[in-house]
Amino acid sequence: MRRLLLLVLVAASAAAFGQRIGYVDTQVLLKKHPMYVQAQAEVERLNAQWLGEVQSLFDDAEALRGQLEAERVLLTVGMAAEREKTISTTIDSAKARQVRYFAPDGQLFSKREELIAPIQAQVAAAIREVARRKKLDVVLDKGSNLAVVYANESLDITNEVLQQLGF
Repeated sequence: MRRLLLLVLVAASAAAFGQRIGYVDTQVLLKKHPMYVQAQAEVERLNAQWLGEVQSLFDDAEALRGQLEAERVLLTVGMAAEREKTISTTIDSAKARQVRYFAPDGQLFSKREELIAPIQAQVAAAIREVARRKKLDVVLDKGSNLAVVYANESLDITNEVLQQLGF
């Protein structure tokens, strides 16, 4: 609701002061950018690889637990405790990798930032260039969470930004 109110206020102030507004769909821009497509594929590949590693460790721990339960009657108390410790260590290792790879400051997030930040900077520069050329005062992003209730298609500069990027 706040965003809608903010959008209405921006539109009203633009009308009142004669500001020129345009909008762009950054999701379209990014999806058509070949480097972004490659970066996304690399992030997805790493995600799948690391998920597999973590799941493999959890599966190993579960297999060890099943083996322990099947053989528990044949084991001494010390041997059972040693196997339980091995299982616990395997689970701890899986959880540690899970955090290292997938936490908000983990390797997947860092890799995503490393690969996508330069592309986002390039797109932002192209948006600024098109906005300057068209003498726009405000450019809204239709692809973000900002709610655009209505947008005149003549204000859409997405295709011009794609041309500026060379696509």
